[in-house]
Amino acid sequence: MLRTLLFLLAASIGVARADPVTIHFGYSTSAEEQLWLLLAKPDLGPNNGKAYTLDATRFSGSDKRAQAYEAGALDLATFSGSGILLAAAAGIDAKIIASICRESQRGAFTTSFMALTSSPIKTISDLKGHTIAPNGFSTAGELWIKAALERNGLTESDVTLVPVSFPAMLETLKSGKIDVGEMPQPFAAIAQQAGLVKTIFTAKDAVPFDEELLVVAAKPAFLQAQPTAVRAFLADLRTATHFYLEHTAEARQILIDKKFVRVSPDVYLNMNDYYREPDLLIDTSAMKEMQALEVKDGFQSKAVDIDKLVDLNFLK
Repeated sequence: MLRTLLFLLAASIGVARADPVTIHFGYSTSAEEQLWLLLAKPDLGPNNGKAYTLDATRFSGSDKRAQAYEAGALDLATFSGSGILLAAAAGIDAKIIASICRESQRGAFTTSFMALTSSPIKTISDLKGHTIAPNGFSTAGELWIKAALERNGLTESDVTLVPVSFPAMLETLKSGKIDVGEMPQPFAAIAQQAGLVKTIFTAKDAVPFDEELLVVAAKPAFLQAQPTAVRAFLADLRTATHFYLEHTAEARQILIDKKFVRVSPDVYLNMNDYYREPDLLIDTSAMKEMQALEVKDGFQSKAVDIDKLVDLNFLK
């Protein structure tokens, strides 16, 4: 009898130890297809529900996501490459552990700044006196606007910046409240399919080198406390990335069916996408180029050590 009780007690302790770790994760409304896919189809990740579970929250604006991360409500979150550099320079504790997608010159889609087809604006030089909408301040969008203006003899003081969330960008543009809006995918594809917009400039017109567009950042304390769960999550995210790249139409249809993307299939299934690194590896050289530009333009107050900020050990 005693032996049986001891066995049952040991078994119950083993079950308790095997409980998956909850990862509080913040994500956005654009360009994170492989992450959405993992949420929409959890069985793609064999570690999901075993080594970890995701308590995922979707944020329409990058500023709200950054605030939640800084307040300790999130363990991991997606950030723009430039945004996480700004955050790190401001003293926010973070490690970059994976790449989601890049702004690339490899023929992939690159974020576009669009005006209505009826707008008199044709080039960057025509932007003086007009209102431009990035997704938020201190974001990649604001950096691209600043860089594009400076490359054409203008400054931010020549325009008015009004932050608008990506889902609201097209309607805000149509209402006349802004003259040019930042359009990532799938919002750019939706607007183009409707024949409502024209591209004034792209991120690569502003910054002519590859950039990490979206990365996964993590609290260092969480990485130290739960390394196994983080590695398991990234392994599943890599599996989801491979599935998305190898079965793109099927993956996108899943996202439509699960309401992660509310875009008509004729637009979304044929959409030109960002470059995605299959193994989620960060391009540290690109991060260093991004930082050099941010510091030069006064966008970033001080440089940080990229080699210490990026930690790819959790991809192993």
